[in-house]
Amino acid sequence: MSDRSAAAAPSVLAAGKATLIGCAILTALSALAGMAPLIAVVEISRRLLDGRTDVWPIIVVALVALEIRQLGTFGAGVLTHLADIRVSFALRRELLRKLNRVPLTWFSDRNSGLVKKTVEDDVAALHQLIAHSVVELTAAAVPPVVAIVYLFFIDWRMALIALVPLVVGLVVYQRAMAGAGTKYPEFLRWLERLSGAAVEFVNGIGVVKAFGTPGIASRRFQDVSRNFAHFFLDWAKSTSVAGVIAEVMISPPSVLVVIATAGAILTAAGQLTVVSFVAFLVFGTVITAGLMTVMMAVHPLVTALQVARSIQELLDTPELPIADEPRPLDPGFDGPVVRLREVRYTYGDTVALDGIDLELRRGTITALVGPSGSGKSTLAKLLPRFDDPDAGSVELYGVDLREADPAELYRHVAFVLQDSALLRMSIRDNIRLGRPDADDTAVIAAARKAQIYERITQLPRGLDSEIAVDAELSGGEQQRICIARAILADRSVLVLDEATASADPENEARIQDALSEVAAGRTVLVIAHRISTIRDADNIVVLDGGRIVEQGTHDELVATAGVYARLWEHDHRAQSAVAAEMRVAR
Repeated sequence: MSDRSAAAAPSVLAAGKATLIGCAILTALSALAGMAPLIAVVEISRRLLDGRTDVWPIIVVALVALEIRQLGTFGAGVLTHLADIRVSFALRRELLRKLNRVPLTWFSDRNSGLVKKTVEDDVAALHQLIAHSVVELTAAAVPPVVAIVYLFFIDWRMALIALVPLVVGLVVYQRAMAGAGTKYPEFLRWLERLSGAAVEFVNGIGVVKAFGTPGIASRRFQDVSRNFAHFFLDWAKSTSVAGVIAEVMISPPSVLVVIATAGAILTAAGQLTVVSFVAFLVFGTVITAGLMTVMMAVHPLVTALQVARSIQELLDTPELPIADEPRPLDPGFDGPVVRLREVRYTYGDTVALDGIDLELRRGTITALVGPSGSGKSTLAKLLPRFDDPDAGSVELYGVDLREADPAELYRHVAFVLQDSALLRMSIRDNIRLGRPDADDTAVIAAARKAQIYERITQLPRGLDSEIAVDAELSGGEQQRICIARAILADRSVLVLDEATASADPENEARIQDALSEVAAGRTVLVIAHRISTIRDADNIVVLDGGRIVEQGTHDELVATAGVYARLWEHDHRAQSAVAAEMRVAR
């Protein structure tokens, strides 16, 4: 069995690595060519001081070298931008593939703001690293190194003097940035919190307006924003003074003052030639200008590297393993359609399911009931293989789901989850999501069976109406669209998780009618908050504390006066109380 969690994930920059290396070399050569005019200035000064006037060849060579530099820099910039496009496309495609194969619990542990930040914002932030940083840092780093070597070759004493303000500035800058290694990751974590809090607040804005408590509802977002501002202000204060001093020391005027003073003294003493003095004046600013560019590029570069690390962490997230040689699923298997053997599942240190042994016979309806947190939804999500159990196995037609091809699995299993998952597309495309080639006749037939076609005809464009554009549906109606999708998919096994949880009484009745029709001849696993909706199930499984404590028919379980009987009584009293309150209100 191949386990992608054990294999190395592709590198964030893999799609553009060769191009970036080539562009770095091209930029370095262009930077060297760009220094020819400076060398030309020194050489022209030498010839003029010697009384020679044959300087035009030098000028021509300098101009040609300058043109080569411009063309090389332009070419490297174009290539890095093309590499950025390739890397961004490859990364987004790989991230979407990854998100499609990580366990569902990965999403449960993270908010949508964090996922959006990684897939969209972080990938976009790599633009600075790929399209600019490589070229800019290479172009900035090569001239100072060449200039320092050149100046040491001319006069090592003046070269050391020229480096004094640079060394002092770098020491001060290093002390100013000493905490960046720990502060910057914290800065990124604050951005993630801020993004998550903003998304949560926006998603809940309808409730906020309905209850008129914007101050209370937005408190988390305000607190996160305030704490982030305090953190960033404290960080800025701790680095601003030292940072300014470092920039002043490394600035071209400061270095030029030191070189001019020392050079004038040595030249007057006869220990430094005028031509050498000119060389130091010309190349001294090259050293500092390059270092200033490098320093200005440090922050964007660190940001991009941290972002790349964040993306790589997502790419390294363990996936559900896929069998190298999947076993076929045989609907004609002579045995239980679904079997769970000694299943154990945990969320961290919390045991959600333990010792689950369960069989779903062909053509039967099995209902899962139990108190909140008993493990009903967790168990139901194991059958479509949204995650794997920590121990034991889940089998379909006698095949462990870990040994089956996921694509084939979903040709046999359909599901309607607690949260009605309707995509922003037409009603038609939402219903035929599992069968994209289905014609309108099949779509309408599925909608009729799901008791939703009449409502669809009332929409402005019928089946062409688009979710969140001109199709506003209630929770129960969305549930029925999902049921129509499951009906059209025509799978032999249905998983209905909280299928009537968000339905009003009328919708619940229609959903029950739809489910009664679609369940015929299929194997169904269903969960419902209202026990009255599953009293006719062939087998009712009662979960409590992650274990099966009872199972049987409704009448059998009521007769035992156990957990199910108490749940049934509680449900019956609750419905009676609601009905009484409604009569009093009238």
